[in-house]
Amino acid sequence: MAIELIDGRTDIASVARIASAVLRWLIFEPEAIEHLRSQMPTRRDWLGVLDGEPVGVGWAGVPVWMEGSGVAMSGLFVLREARHRGVGGQLYGQVSAHARSLGPSELLMFSFEDDPDTAGFAERHSFAIANRVCGLRLPLSGCPRPESTPPADVLITTLAERPELAQGVWEVACEAFPQIPFGGNAPMQAGSYEQFAAAHLSGPRYIPEATFVAVAGDEAVGYAQLEWMSRAARIADHAMIAVRNDWRGRGIAQALKAAQIAWALDTGLHELRAGNDERNSPARAVNAHFPYVPLPDFLHLRGPAATR
Repeated sequence: MAIELIDGRTDIASVARIASAVLRWLIFEPEAIEHLRSQMPTRRDWLGVLDGEPVGVGWAGVPVWMEGSGVAMSGLFVLREARHRGVGGQLYGQVSAHARSLGPSELLMFSFEDDPDTAGFAERHSFAIANRVCGLRLPLSGCPRPESTPPADVLITTLAERPELAQGVWEVACEAFPQIPFGGNAPMQAGSYEQFAAAHLSGPRYIPEATFVAVAGDEAVGYAQLEWMSRAARIADHAMIAVRNDWRGRGIAQALKAAQIAWALDTGLHELRAGNDERNSPARAVNAHFPYVPLPDFLHLRGPAATR
């Protein structure tokens, strides 16, 4: 067996194909990966090539919202038929070396719970579950169209209709992001407005018509964003839903989610996918109002970057 590692930028189609095949319920399109890279200058990718065929992907970097967390976000994906042949070990070593060069000595990796090799990898390399995301999918064929009924003093619009609300969306995100559980040592951050807009309000996944904003007077008090997971498959992802602390408990989040689902139905989407940390009981309570179907849990695994 001949194993080599090559720069992932040389074959972005293989990076997307392998990551999508391994994670199954997440779809990565080449254009979306390129956009993610542009927002994370520290990110580097490698392809693991076995006997001339790309069969694995490893990557690591520190996104703006994880700066100060002491952890590098990373991925390690090897096609099932190519596992236990040394490719994953070489990718893990390369990803670890890059993470350590950036400062972090720990990695945050991802896997679905039903992947047969997750537990073995975690045990061998001293990784532990940092948090667990309860995944959901909503097949839209036959799904009833929900009514979006916000409080009387709240209007729901979109950034396509009112792009001037983008600043208010960022302000909501600045309040909400630090409250989102994840596997780092410091709270998640939205970054500056320019960083947030570049990451979340632009690029191939961004859908302004499906970025809904709850407005009271002229103030954005909440937002909910659908992003493309696969345009070809007509699948979108519930990327974010957030409501300001002093506006919670009034049904705004449920109205925003209903607006998302109604838009997806009206636009002819095939499916929506979502996920919330198991500790995020308010978001999970909102989801319970709609006919989502459970997916395997999505695990954030935290462990040491390898040393050589």
